[in-house]
Amino acid sequence: MKKLNIIALLAMGAAIFTSCKPEETNKPIDIETHYDMVYMLGANAIDAEGNSHWDATSPLAMTATENPDEFVAELDMVLSAENKLIKFCLTADKPWNEADFVVPALDAMVEGKSFAYLKEGVNKLAISSELRDGVGNLRDHFFGMEKGTSGRYKLVVNPVELTLTATKLSTLEEPEILEWEEGMLYLVGDLNGWAIASPTPMVRNGNVYTYEGILKAGTMKIATVFSWDGDFYRPAIDATVIGKDGIADKGVQCHAGDPDEKWAIADTGRYSLTLDITAMTMDAKWLGEE
Repeated sequence: MKKLNIIALLAMGAAIFTSCKPEETNKPIDIETHYDMVYMLGANAIDAEGNSHWDATSPLAMTATENPDEFVAELDMVLSAENKLIKFCLTADKPWNEADFVVPALDAMVEGKSFAYLKEGVNKLAISSELRDGVGNLRDHFFGMEKGTSGRYKLVVNPVELTLTATKLSTLEEPEILEWEEGMLYLVGDLNGWAIASPTPMVRNGNVYTYEGILKAGTMKIATVFSWDGDFYRPAIDATVIGKDGIADKGVQCHAGDPDEKWAIADTGRYSLTLDITAMTMDAKWLGEE
């Protein structure tokens, strides 16, 4: 009789214990999102016609693989001044403020820069969009190259595991990259395609800066740093003309932001410019055709 009671008590305890376990059907179901294609954007997202793709509504498709979550591309990855070489996008029909971008993970970013260095092997990724991160918080981040690592690479993106696997296939020669120097000034404008990351340096002699070379018809201003947010030396009067007759007004000012005054180059040709940042004047002389 005692033996039966003990067995009964054990059975009751087991039943109670079992009833306290959560129902398996109540567990949250982790459903992965899968993608039909991954697309590339950036300076090195170059199609067969040699065009770079920057617009989220017309990105460059990668190639699907036997693994439905892996997409592959082979492309040249060459160090540049801006180093915005490649990032990824998960759609091809949404504008930038609606698209999901696949960018380097935050802990991989180079401090103070808008890029992370692409490493051989596995690189961590993150998804960024205005919907996920909030209006104004979209991460416009890219992969770039560290000096000495340029080459042709095979890139494999897995947007589910958020990894980019890079395999170097060959080495490529790197261009000379202009390094910013404190106290130096740089021309930026139609003469160099408005490339703020690689502007044209002036020659410094104390507080006087000079430039002798080609100016293209169009506009220009003078940068203090390699950033559109920095201070620029500008004409005191917007659209002050520089041409064959020299400069229309020698007055100079320096500030960041708007109004965005620029010099207007009337004639393409060779010029001599002299900027005195103490007197805040600039002189210009026409030297002839290119």
